[in-house]
Amino acid sequence: MIQRVSGDPTAICRACANVNDMMTFMPSSRRTIFELAEQHSGWFRTSDAVAAGVTRQQLARYAVSGVLTRSSYGVYRLNDFPAEPFEDVIEACLWAGPDAVASHHTALAVYGLGDAMPASIHLTVPHRLRKSRPGLIVHIADLAEGRTSRDGVPVTSVVRSIADVADEMSATDVRALITEAEEQGLLRQREAKSLRKSLAVSV
Repeated sequence: MIQRVSGDPTAICRACANVNDMMTFMPSSRRTIFELAEQHSGWFRTSDAVAAGVTRQQLARYAVSGVLTRSSYGVYRLNDFPAEPFEDVIEACLWAGPDAVASHHTALAVYGLGDAMPASIHLTVPHRLRKSRPGLIVHIADLAEGRTSRDGVPVTSVVRSIADVADEMSATDVRALITEAEEQGLLRQREAKSLRKSLAVSV
């Protein structure tokens, strides 16, 4: 289940400042981990850390000491980072692999569009996964274009996200979704007009 995490923005900013201050005193392995983790709001893949020169033994020691939390095979969280919205989505994307992105209704939730909070996390990957886990709906598609990042979450673009769910919605609801995205500044007027035309939902 996707969960939103609320908190005092001042406290969150203060926590982030504290994390940055700590970097000065970190050993090189922790600085490397920090640099990886800050790309995804505190989360990173074991494979990325190893490629950057951190050993699996170092990761294991940091986990035992409470510096890191291992959430699933191949995925860690640096505990110095404050909690953020959609951490479960970030973790799922990293677990699924470097090319996985949040998509469909999950992507809309990340953008704050629509009202529905999907019970399962929707991901899109370019090829079939050799593993599975409960609570994930995996779609297979080429995302050479139409992928981006929002608040540390790998996610499909707004245009792609709306197009992916359009077949499941009425024309009225699709028009409302496009208008909402436009009003929030997530779509330019030209993009909104083109998307309405391509989805055949022009007024």
